[in-house]
Amino acid sequence: MQYQYVVSAYKASSVSKSTNGAFTSPQACNLIVAKNNQLQVFQFAAGRLEQVGSWTLYGKIASLHFIHPKDRLTGVILVTSEKYQFAVLSWNAADQRIVTESTGEFVEVTGRPSTESKLVAVDPWQRVIAVYAYQGIVHLLPLVSDPQSHSIWKTLLRVTSKDKSTNTSIGGLSTQNKPYPYAVHQNESGLMIPKYLQPDTNSTEFIEGANRTKGKATAYSERSTDIYPILTRYIHELKVLDMQFLHGSSDEQPTFAVLYEDANMQRHVHAYRLGEAQGEMQPLSLWSSLSLEAAATKLIPLLGGEVMVVGDESLAVVGPSRQPLGMSKRAAAVTAWTWIDANACTRLLLADEHGVLSLVVLEYGGADQHSVQDIFIERLGSTSVATSLSYLGDGCVYIGSHCGDQMLVRLHTQPLSPETVADASRRTLCLWGDNSDIDGSMKILENPLSDTANVSKQQQAPKPSTFVEPLQLYENLAPMVDLCIVGMGESTPARNTPADTLANGSKREAGGSYGSVVSCSGMANTPGLRVVRNGIGIGRLYGIDLAGVMGLWSLTIAQPLRADESAMDLDKPEEQRTVLLVVSLIDCTLLLGWTEPAGEQIDVAEMALGGWRLSESTLATCLSRSGRHVVQVTRQAVLLIDSARWAVQTEWKPENGAGISAASVCGDQVAVAVNGNMVVYFEKQQDVLKQVACRQLDKAIACIDVHAWDVDSGTATHVAVGLWAANDVCLLALPDLVPVETKLSLDMPQGTSSDSSSSSKSGGLPRSVLMSTLGGTPYLLVGLGDGYLHQFALSLESSVAVCEHKAIALGSGPLLLTPFINHGKQSVFAASDHSAVLFAETRSRERQDKRVSKLIYASVDVRGIKRMAPVDSQAMPMAMCVVSDMQLWIGQADPVQQLHVRSHPLPRWAAPHRIAHCEALSAYAVASIHSLDSEAPWADSAADAAVWESQALLNTNAQQAKLLDSDVTAILAAGGPPAEIGRFSILDSQTMGVLGSVLLRPFEMPESLCSLSLKRLPRPESTAASENALQPAGAAFGASGNVQGWLDNVFVLGTSIVLPGEDDARRGRVLLCGWDFALHQIRIVGSFTALGAVYSVVPFRGMLLAAVNGRLLLLGWQRRASSGETAAAARGKVGSSAVLAEDADYELVVLCSQQTQITALSISTNGDYIAVGDVMSSVSLYHYEEYMLPPAVAAATSSISTQQQQARGGTAGGQLRHRLVPVSRDYSGVWTTAIATVAPPLEQNREHVYPDPIDAETGFLARQGGVYYASAFRNLSQERFVVADAYSNLIRVSRAEDVPSGDAVDGSRMYVEARWHLGDMVNVIRPGSLVMDIPDPEFPGVFRPLLIYGTLHGAVGVITSVENGKLGRILDRLQTNMAHLLPTPGLWDYSQWRGFSSDQRSTQAFGFLDGDLIEQFLDLPAEMQQQVFVGGSGELAIDEEEYALKNEYWNSYSRIEAEGNVAVLSQMAVSNIGQREDISLEYLIRLVESLTRLH
Repeated sequence: MQYQYVVSAYKASSVSKSTNGAFTSPQACNLIVAKNNQLQVFQFAAGRLEQVGSWTLYGKIASLHFIHPKDRLTGVILVTSEKYQFAVLSWNAADQRIVTESTGEFVEVTGRPSTESKLVAVDPWQRVIAVYAYQGIVHLLPLVSDPQSHSIWKTLLRVTSKDKSTNTSIGGLSTQNKPYPYAVHQNESGLMIPKYLQPDTNSTEFIEGANRTKGKATAYSERSTDIYPILTRYIHELKVLDMQFLHGSSDEQPTFAVLYEDANMQRHVHAYRLGEAQGEMQPLSLWSSLSLEAAATKLIPLLGGEVMVVGDESLAVVGPSRQPLGMSKRAAAVTAWTWIDANACTRLLLADEHGVLSLVVLEYGGADQHSVQDIFIERLGSTSVATSLSYLGDGCVYIGSHCGDQMLVRLHTQPLSPETVADASRRTLCLWGDNSDIDGSMKILENPLSDTANVSKQQQAPKPSTFVEPLQLYENLAPMVDLCIVGMGESTPARNTPADTLANGSKREAGGSYGSVVSCSGMANTPGLRVVRNGIGIGRLYGIDLAGVMGLWSLTIAQPLRADESAMDLDKPEEQRTVLLVVSLIDCTLLLGWTEPAGEQIDVAEMALGGWRLSESTLATCLSRSGRHVVQVTRQAVLLIDSARWAVQTEWKPENGAGISAASVCGDQVAVAVNGNMVVYFEKQQDVLKQVACRQLDKAIACIDVHAWDVDSGTATHVAVGLWAANDVCLLALPDLVPVETKLSLDMPQGTSSDSSSSSKSGGLPRSVLMSTLGGTPYLLVGLGDGYLHQFALSLESSVAVCEHKAIALGSGPLLLTPFINHGKQSVFAASDHSAVLFAETRSRERQDKRVSKLIYASVDVRGIKRMAPVDSQAMPMAMCVVSDMQLWIGQADPVQQLHVRSHPLPRWAAPHRIAHCEALSAYAVASIHSLDSEAPWADSAADAAVWESQALLNTNAQQAKLLDSDVTAILAAGGPPAEIGRFSILDSQTMGVLGSVLLRPFEMPESLCSLSLKRLPRPESTAASENALQPAGAAFGASGNVQGWLDNVFVLGTSIVLPGEDDARRGRVLLCGWDFALHQIRIVGSFTALGAVYSVVPFRGMLLAAVNGRLLLLGWQRRASSGETAAAARGKVGSSAVLAEDADYELVVLCSQQTQITALSISTNGDYIAVGDVMSSVSLYHYEEYMLPPAVAAATSSISTQQQQARGGTAGGQLRHRLVPVSRDYSGVWTTAIATVAPPLEQNREHVYPDPIDAETGFLARQGGVYYASAFRNLSQERFVVADAYSNLIRVSRAEDVPSGDAVDGSRMYVEARWHLGDMVNVIRPGSLVMDIPDPEFPGVFRPLLIYGTLHGAVGVITSVENGKLGRILDRLQTNMAHLLPTPGLWDYSQWRGFSSDQRSTQAFGFLDGDLIEQFLDLPAEMQQQVFVGGSGELAIDEEEYALKNEYWNSYSRIEAEGNVAVLSQMAVSNIGQREDISLEYLIRLVESLTRLH
């Protein structure tokens, strides 16, 4: 079985809930944040947030509340999930982890789920929790530690002894799908041991009545207090919008209020008091309000039992014995609120949908000073649109957001100046605008139409003052509407396209964002583009033009340079540091440097120092360990220079005038290659450089290295030498230069793919060699001239032994290796055309033989780096000097981590909707949707109408006015502007500057976007004679001349037009847009008007596939008919084409079309097969075919005669036609959101995809009638697709081909091969990779291909196929053991979390592997790894009877999920992986480590 491995490269960043309180310690101020299924805890102090930890829950978090009981020093967290689960979590200070105090679920099988979100309210006196998840049903969870002390709970205790007719459901952890009460116990090693017990009323582990009927609300507590039996109670309201407990005294019975909407669409507040009725706890009606604002959405409890109702336009205070008090506010829906003073309830913060933060002040009065008398509201400032607010104290507020960056802000009592706000947050600048320059000096464009309306600055309203100061910002990718992968192909320009020239004529920097994801993220007032990339970035600080650099080193000297003095006072305290850059040119050496006095600006200048041989090129240089000397090696001599006097102290020259060809210096040790094949070794002893040994080699020396294995010791034990002719490496032991017997051959290790098929060598010669210890493992690294890197993992215990040898292709040019420290981690910089940084990721565990370390290859976002030298500078931490593109520049490196995110903000209310990238043009195309407020200028006069008419379309010419439809013009003339407007822009991919940006037509919104090259097609009647026209002719768009073959490098934009009064789009357009390098503007190449919205456009064989409502169109760039002739396209059925002057000989025409299901939203191609994702009808598969129309039929259907055809160059031999043939479809009702093709397995992996089944686990299949193992798996075709649906599921479907006669498999339908619940809705899936393609010799080509997805909550994930069935089965077993044996906060059921779930059914997951869970295996201690590996048996033995009962229930591989007649196996048993699969723990660790390299 082929598994799909899914792992998060960037976890969800959208914040849904947040709360705060003393959680980790009594004095702490903790912030708790919920991000999808991630729970994060922060510590707030001194105006900053520091993360304490992050934990994964097996469920999507629906609500989050902090509860602080009076009898506890710290509080607890109440968490509920979308699948009706809850948990009470506390902090274990000793172990520094979260523990689960109570857990359970509130499931009603017969209940109807609430149409709104699940509502949870906590009594202010921590007595009860109320949950509203089903219509008309309120679940009550008591929170009393001693129920006997509260008289109001006596009825509750009596209820526990009654039968089920009391409608009170109590019990242990949910018994759903479990034959016995199921609990989980954590043993001493931290593993979760399942126990299956009969109900025991005397057990302290279970409360009374643990074995209850399936589907009832249940609860379980590890302690005998905190959460008690759940009560199910009923209220009259069915559509409840909000629910809150009201304030009162501790002696009063709990009272809660609900905001609901009745059958007449009117909204009211109804208060209930929990009292006794007929011997049971029942909500008793207390009071009800009159009709409120129709847009009321939230309740805020006040003192005295009153409540504030928050609407879109007003605030109203209602209560049991008072008249309503109201106040109007700015029209905007409130999204979040929090108290500044929760006890006094006088100051309240409100955040609305426009990102405006407001302060509400309440004035109390009356007899008890608990009645609100007046309301005041003040606008504080603008922030991200908040989904949650948490006041942390000291005027600081945390703002969690779904559509913008998370923020920590400070509130001030006085307005802040614009300069203060700009200094606090650099994100106020907007890198967007129509008239922007390419150099990055963009203008701030608040309104997308302000440049077209000629509104004077005097007419614009002044910017309101702000009281909000940003302190910290946290990147948020949500919601990811679209993304594109950049840097996957070669950086070769398209045919005749000046891709290296920008619009302003400047040269473009080579390279760019290798393996980057550029996403359309954000909305409302904080939209933007996010660049997510793996590896490190180097930000430029200083630079000069310098060519011919042959070597580069950096020296940091602790005393200032005094070139004008003969001696220096070494006893003077070191107040300054001098950084010296040694630049070796072809025939000389250049010294650049600067001093670093505190508070002064860095001034880089050329220096002339004594002792240096500046007239010769330098081969190597380094500072001695004492810092008092510098060693310089030239081609003629080795110099020891006194850095105090800057004079030569020792000089050594080779005998007989021999030259030095290679050299290496490390501290007090020097190794040089003399006369081509002799190694000479020196040491600095007592301020004198002495020759220690020399060794004559048989081969010529290419490179040499004398770095120490251990950086801390600083003393090298070996010299590494790369040889020219032998193409090998040898090690010489110091100090005698004795050759090491271990052979270090540069032959390609087994399993490494090489371009050379006739030789085992890569073909490159050694150019650089380096000895370094990475992650505790000594490595010998060899960089070759062809871009290959050989890495030898060595053992140095008794003798040198090679533990592992790998060869990786990092680039195509020579590799030069340089060691450096990057943010405290030993790393190696490999400079080449595709530079990379190597570092080791060491796990915090001990292995039996050695520490485990794996090398990570992080790409660098600057290409063409020739040399690199780390710079030790106090003024510029983590700086490095780099030579690239004939420039020498200094920059700062980012931390080496998995992913980096950089933001490029867009104008407010300009939400990016679609993005595409053109590699040849080095440009992005972005389609955005701009929201227009009431103050936006519009065409309400003749002058404004003329401006709109010239700006509304993509170009300013006379033809654009004619393309405005009469009904659109009439609507505009009547004064009905659209609420949103579409915009199309082209950006430079290097600077992210806007090359051109223009508006779409009124009421026209962008729907789809792609980049392609179109094949110029002849007319059908001239196909035979114009066969050559189907071949590429090598011409590119934008170049002058008569283009014949291809229309290259155009962006295709699909749009929809929805006029006022229309429910769906009845029209749309397909626009071909290109960039004119001569005129520096966007040009229209062609336009096609479709009868519906163009939801998807995809390149296909030089043509274009378009999904238009319920039809699939194949469009071609075809030579148009001459005047008077009828076009071949069926205009009346699918649309019409408009021919523009830019390419008058061709037009977009429909070559063929096919009706799909309901509405086609997405398209994916696999060869000639086309998969269409439907909004409600899953996936349909079509096959593209070409056929020749018979001559007789062609003559009958053609509008011109045969003589006319021959006169045009055609023949009477027939016409080439196209068609899309339906092949199969998936009949399940899946609401598709994205679809992508899964490439077929490699030929070398085909025999391993379907391993032989284990008889003990799959023998039962022979007894299943009509189900055949071979027909179920081996006969499935190569057309596989991954589908994402609207319920956060992932599905893999496939069609069956070559079905034998009589087989039960239906070849006309698509079968579900795998399904799994991701927990986040996927909006887009694209083929690509975030990391460099580094093959693993142990698992070559097993994990492929890579798909990258983006989700609604801002997660970026990777999907790959495991093309080895046994490896997939091993990972499946590991996943099962991890899920059942490892503790997680909440103790929620993993199989329920990952099980397929939709509005129609919920079934078990299969065929997918949870990479986030599997990769946690590497972070476990060695003991726990061993226990997971053996399935919990071994030293921590379980009772035999209990273990047998567990195995009997799970029944390894015994559960079958049938899709039609195709059986799918799913493992559900905790098993001994090593025993079942005959593998070792070491092998399993290496397998999981290989998977971590995918992201």
